[in-house]
Amino acid sequence: MATEARERIEARRRLQRAETPLAVRDDSQDEMIVSFPEFVFKEFIASVAMTVFLLIVSIWLDAPLLNRANPGMTPNPSKAPWYFLGLQELLSRFPPLMAGVAFPTFVIVLMILLPYLDRNPSRRPAERKVAIILFTLYMLIAVALVLIGTFFRGEAWTWNWGLVLGSG
Repeated sequence: MATEARERIEARRRLQRAETPLAVRDDSQDEMIVSFPEFVFKEFIASVAMTVFLLIVSIWLDAPLLNRANPGMTPNPSKAPWYFLGLQELLSRFPPLMAGVAFPTFVIVLMILLPYLDRNPSRRPAERKVAIILFTLYMLIAVALVLIGTFFRGEAWTWNWGLVLGSG
């Protein structure tokens, strides 16, 4: 261990004096950081903190259950869970074939092809404007559709005009 450190120091001195080193050596292993226990411990602490945070939020916020399901009478249309509200909002605006098949297929294919279409090798955000704009646009549309379905739609998927107009 000590001899390796001496060799590295001597190699750096030779490089500073612009001498050619005696042997070319790969220093990539010297730059490596061991993932255990440093990073594993940090990830463990982060997961414990997130679990405690979720536990506190779940105790603090009330999430009551609705009435028992009656298979003889279902609400028309029932409201989808939040992760499908964007798709349900699209279904209320476009024909089912378009909103249920064409749009999601197009988005999935585009997400699969995007790494191949964007050939910018840079990792700097300032030089990746197209990728950042596309991702931001996708996220804004998805969040907007979920928020509309969650807060501005009422029973039977009608508009809740009190919330839409800001009067209640």
